[in-house]
Amino acid sequence: MSTEAPAIKMDELIKRLFHLSKKPLIDLLNALYDDPLDETAQVDYGSTEFIHDDLVKSIADTFINISFGKTIYRYHIEFQTTYDKNIVIRMFRYGFEKAKETLDLTDLTRPVEMEFPNPRIIFVEENEKIPDTLQLKIKIPKQETLLYQVPVLKYWLYDAWQLYHQKMYLLLPLQVFKLRKYLKTKGKMDEVAYQRLVRTAEETIRAIGQALEEGKVTLEDAGEMNAILVNIMAYLYGQYGDYRKIDQEVKEMIKTFYNPKLVEEGKIEGKIEDICKFMKRRFSADPGEVREKIQRVASLELLDSLMEELFAANTLEEARAIIDHGIARALQ
Repeated sequence: MSTEAPAIKMDELIKRLFHLSKKPLIDLLNALYDDPLDETAQVDYGSTEFIHDDLVKSIADTFINISFGKTIYRYHIEFQTTYDKNIVIRMFRYGFEKAKETLDLTDLTRPVEMEFPNPRIIFVEENEKIPDTLQLKIKIPKQETLLYQVPVLKYWLYDAWQLYHQKMYLLLPLQVFKLRKYLKTKGKMDEVAYQRLVRTAEETIRAIGQALEEGKVTLEDAGEMNAILVNIMAYLYGQYGDYRKIDQEVKEMIKTFYNPKLVEEGKIEGKIEDICKFMKRRFSADPGEVREKIQRVASLELLDSLMEELFAANTLEEARAIIDHGIARALQ
């Protein structure tokens, strides 16, 4: 049994959330920016690391480029668990570095145009001093003043079902983190905090389950969201309780809230879908017929191997033979 409290890296958890399937991401972007994106959009994650002229490295949270129709939408999203008054300066700097990547310097007789990504910041923990918009005024003598503005999402104002109905369900696993402020004040996991944590987790799990039932997230998405939720719960337990005593309790919650089999099933379903799409695109095969056969293969490893072999097939007959051979291996 582990006796040490687990560490938590929020930036890694956020990155995992933003790499769920396309629909929850598109819904979140539309909610944050009031844009008209749909799932036909192409998603590209921009680099978040910058090496400055003084060789100092900076790391932003999330840059996303969306190609939709003839338009490219560029987004910059930062997360803060607590209020850092310098964050607007850092966001401007990150945006500036990202804008440099798309500069057109071919004609210096005309003004060089810099396009910053559209910024948003999400504050997780309650703080009444946080404004609705962060602003940075840039003044240059005898020139017009530039006002850089970052709209704020005050996450602590939303419960699980508000996030769900406003199509920000991608952020559901962060709900339990809102309890940290209370825990920091008390200094320990008391009964009140424990009951609030359990209620919040249960509501969040129900909302994730509803999203799964309604097709907003995939099986794999739901498993990943539940896993992140449990990561944060374990962190809160470890920081503010006796981790030696509650380690087993956390494990029981993992069994209750997060079924690893759910993730495995989601990955298998995703791989089957990939194979069906490949067969239709490459050989004009009937996806329904292909699915009926390969859904008998319940191993992700075998499906991966099958996909690799199908890449080498030159005809539909060869592909069918590969699938039949793969099914035979699976049934051995």
